[in-house]
Amino acid sequence: MIRKSYILIFVSVLSITGIVFTQKKLTVLTGSSWSKESMTYLPGQDRIKGALLGFESTVSHYLWIRTILYFGDHYLSDRNFEWLIQMVDVITRLNPAFYPAYEFAGLMIPDLCGSPDAARVILERGLFHLGDKKWNIAFYLGMIYYKYYNDTKSAADYYALASRVPGENSHKLAGLAASFYREAGMDELGRNLLLFMYETSESPDAKKYLMDKINDEVKNISQESIL
Repeated sequence: MIRKSYILIFVSVLSITGIVFTQKKLTVLTGSSWSKESMTYLPGQDRIKGALLGFESTVSHYLWIRTILYFGDHYLSDRNFEWLIQMVDVITRLNPAFYPAYEFAGLMIPDLCGSPDAARVILERGLFHLGDKKWNIAFYLGMIYYKYYNDTKSAADYYALASRVPGENSHKLAGLAASFYREAGMDELGRNLLLFMYETSESPDAKKYLMDKINDEVKNISQESIL
């Protein structure tokens, strides 16, 4: 029985490795055809999992090790990350709750692969599976919308979403979201967010920080009305 399990794991690893390194032949990404709304450059999750015989988590961890080695090798040499998007995407399909892959997607893929669209799609998957546990995923999405899409309103929305994940950073994220709402010309929405976070916070330090941000908003309004 144990021997059979090892054989199945070995077959699964070979199968998923083959999937990763044949993606370029399955679908070719081009700038004009690769829209923000459509990204189907990998086989469907059911097709991938169907070949793994229940060892999705095991294979995802194996692929993660391979991804780290692949990234390190190319980062120190040619900076050519041809397969990085596909590898991270497959890992998060196999193991949607594997947070390190989403962090990689948010920080590395937009810049080093020049693919904010790919990062966005992968992070949206993470938001669905881990959005109530990891504020970082919504935060990375906010960064992408602001830096690459020039969409301040959407960035503020994602920062606000990140601020609702319980944790020591929630009040700072609320302040960040309020600043972005202000930049987007939506001052009232930003103030309402700060007030909500202030009223629901149980931390004296957080409440002080939020009140300072609220007072700053009020001062800005007063100065603008004078001008």
